[in-house]
Amino acid sequence: MFYPIFLELKNRRVLVVGGGPVAERKVDSLLEAGARITVVSPDATGHLTELAASGRLTLHLRRFEPFDMDGVSLTISATDDPPTQAEVAAIAASKNILVNTVDKPELCDFIVPSILRRGEITIAISTSGKSPALAAELRKRFDGVLTDSMARTASVMGAIRHEVHDRFSDSEKRKRIFEMIIDSGIVEWISECDDTAALKRVRQMIDGFSE
Repeated sequence: MFYPIFLELKNRRVLVVGGGPVAERKVDSLLEAGARITVVSPDATGHLTELAASGRLTLHLRRFEPFDMDGVSLTISATDDPPTQAEVAAIAASKNILVNTVDKPELCDFIVPSILRRGEITIAISTSGKSPALAAELRKRFDGVLTDSMARTASVMGAIRHEVHDRFSDSEKRKRIFEMIIDSGIVEWISECDDTAALKRVRQMIDGFSE
């Protein structure tokens, strides 16, 4: 069983070993997270080459070398070469660097779940590496449940979070305020107004909060 976690990778160095379509998909997700990416592979897709040319990542067109892992926070092994997969995993272990080896759970410190996003909301689905196909199917099913109204609700709740923390020092009181807003049916009524009106209504609830 894997421990579920969301990582802050902004400006952290991540190594991707491999330059094919799988590596390309991993790189795109890492770029969304703000990681500083180095790709090492004898060959690379046109998309990865373009990203390197635009300065969005560093690309080394050669085989992986142990020193490539110096100073990195995370490694993705997206090559289909078994000896390279084993070497990358072994070196990562020796340096205490977390590694994900695509489609090789036995060579992984972590696995990448199937992801569904709506605005600020992220749903991560995992079968602990047992069935990526099932995880993908579950993602499709949740796709119909996670609405734009939920995403807008998350945005509005984020906008007032600091205000509530600044006004109310008691953590239990803050918890009740946030629960009051959710219990107001915000996910349903927010679809009938824009974000400015939604924020106004939520702030009125906060002003009228009574213990």
